[in-house]
Amino acid sequence: MGVVDAPRLVLSRESYPEVKSAHILPRMFQRPFAVNDKVAVHIDGGAECVLMPTKKAGTRSTYYRRTRPDGEPIDDIEASLSVIEDKSRAPLQDLIGGGPVNAESKGIVAQFLGVQMLRGPAFFEQREELIVPILEGLESTDFTPRGMAAVGGEVEQARTKLVRAYLDPTQRFLTMLTTAVKMATVLAHMRWHMLRFEGPLLAYSDHPIVLWPMDLATSAPFGRQGLGPLSALEVRVPIAPDVAILMNWVDRSDQAPVPLGARAAAELNAFTVGQADRQWMHRPGNEPDVPAGILAPISRLIEPSYDRLALLRSARRTAAEAFIKRVKNRRYVEDVEVLVDVQ
Repeated sequence: MGVVDAPRLVLSRESYPEVKSAHILPRMFQRPFAVNDKVAVHIDGGAECVLMPTKKAGTRSTYYRRTRPDGEPIDDIEASLSVIEDKSRAPLQDLIGGGPVNAESKGIVAQFLGVQMLRGPAFFEQREELIVPILEGLESTDFTPRGMAAVGGEVEQARTKLVRAYLDPTQRFLTMLTTAVKMATVLAHMRWHMLRFEGPLLAYSDHPIVLWPMDLATSAPFGRQGLGPLSALEVRVPIAPDVAILMNWVDRSDQAPVPLGARAAAELNAFTVGQADRQWMHRPGNEPDVPAGILAPISRLIEPSYDRLALLRSARRTAAEAFIKRVKNRRYVEDVEVLVDVQ
């Protein structure tokens, strides 16, 4: 078991550069897929693709901007994300190039993937869908006397005020960053397989991380990214046109590399593309295969006996679950625990 330092969640500076086009998928992740810094982009599920520079691909206008209490707009969240990206660039490139999955590289890349899982629209949409109905169902007795007095005893106003507070950009971005560190430790406890393919067969999307729920034996491609790796049978993410990381709860040491064929690449693509929000991308000049229909987890190709029962018995998962219970009530977690070798 190793421990890797996590970067500071929110930076503290006098000023920050203005960011008009925020990357929900950073350029450092996209560049391995690029030719002359351009990638082929399919927009809103379209069959035709257009060449787009990585500066524009996977962006949203002022997506991480928040407002200071005095009303001044600030891009400090974007700057904090950049620190995580900068720290992760070299370890991610090393894994793509065939470097070993050791505690340091795994821990740092897990932090990046934990953030990536939560920085896109899926997290914010699902958080709102979960929280708002709960808050709108609160009664006057659920609020403090002081809180009710502040709204003149009107419970509807109290609910509205609380919903606004939870959905405020500052609150939701801080939740994104604090939750991502916990997610990183869960990912860092899983067994990592470095999947390698003959040629540029893989696609990626603006939601590139696929979580396969443990209760599904087979499935059609998902329409939205999942958010709970502890309850996932496997997690997959393409990191280059010919390299992907597959994570599961098999109680063996991390494995690299694992050669797989074109059919496995196509199955990975089906889910990566299926859960795209607005865009899915690939290396220019190589249109990837994206099959339809009912498919099964990729782990079957490496560990045929791996299933939900094996997940529930996994020592890796038990350790990750214990970590989550320990930090359940802690908002800030400073370290990421990493598990690489299993005796």
